[in-house]
Amino acid sequence: MSRQRIALVPLSALAVTALLAGCAGGSADDAAASGDDTFTYALITPGAAGDGGYIDSAIAGVELAKDELGVEGRLVEAESVSQQEGVIRSTVATQPDIILAPGLDPEALLAVAEENPDQRFGVPSDIFVDELPDNVQAFAINVHESSFLGGYIAGKMTQTKKVGAVLGIEAPGIDQFYYGYMQGVLAACPDCTVTSTYLNGEFSDPAVGQEAALALYQEGNDIIYAVAGLSGQGVFTAAEQEGAYAIGVDSNQDGDAPGTVIVSVMKRVDQTTYNLIEAALNDEFESGFVQAGMAEGVSGISWADGSTVFQEEGPEELASLVPGLTSEVEGLQQQILDGEIEVCDALNDPSSDVCAELGLAS
Repeated sequence: MSRQRIALVPLSALAVTALLAGCAGGSADDAAASGDDTFTYALITPGAAGDGGYIDSAIAGVELAKDELGVEGRLVEAESVSQQEGVIRSTVATQPDIILAPGLDPEALLAVAEENPDQRFGVPSDIFVDELPDNVQAFAINVHESSFLGGYIAGKMTQTKKVGAVLGIEAPGIDQFYYGYMQGVLAACPDCTVTSTYLNGEFSDPAVGQEAALALYQEGNDIIYAVAGLSGQGVFTAAEQEGAYAIGVDSNQDGDAPGTVIVSVMKRVDQTTYNLIEAALNDEFESGFVQAGMAEGVSGISWADGSTVFQEEGPEELASLVPGLTSEVEGLQQQILDGEIEVCDALNDPSSDVCAELGLAS
């Protein structure tokens, strides 16, 4: 197992509607139609396009690779874990140059990878295992620092001094979001309380997310961090219903509920997807883990990408805070990058003193 850092290229924003249309136009026969020498990919997703999160972000990455690198490929959906191993095996049979597998079941993915050592696999967004076969490269996108920034914004904007988080499952990867967020909230508002609710692994049901969020809002929490995949859309619905607010995650979700989603903590799966394709295309593919985060530009907040949705659509009392908060957050980000602020990393260093101060048991 190797751990490395690589330079990441900046990607332009793509409209989701255009992406879905582009994917619909691709097919398993694209490569054959383009000639035998065309580099091909297959993107296998654990759910349908349109999640507003990492699936759509991965699609954005392959679409940009098609436009800029001249590659061809197809999108394959495997919505249930029970389907995934069979889908991966059938995709291997089509012999793409690389199979991209964001969010798939690790056991199924690695079993197929080990049986097919000549097939390259790329994981754009986290696979929680200790070792990888020699034909697998995986990005580990660290989000604790950007979650701190999102939490700081929540702590500055809360009017009740009670904020919450709806989390898809209790696991170190999700806790990395949560404890960074909690630390940011408390840095901005030391007497605030932060309450979490877990959805027991239900990432694809907005109704479940809505129910959980309603309970938190009705307890007085006025801002909720939605770290729950498609279920997070239910948090936005609940926020609109209650006249409250939310923080998005993974991609820029500010426009999903304009004036309700304050900011999004972004996990740039589009960039890591693009980079996996580019590395394989240029014969620079290396197995192992690639650690990346805010310093490498694959994690950050939507305001830094130029999002002004909340400033334009939110209530004047809160929207007027955005310019000043933007400057504050930029300063905090630089302090984090300079090592002046240590943020709890519940995934990679859960036993640190800063995590212990937040109540994380090692």
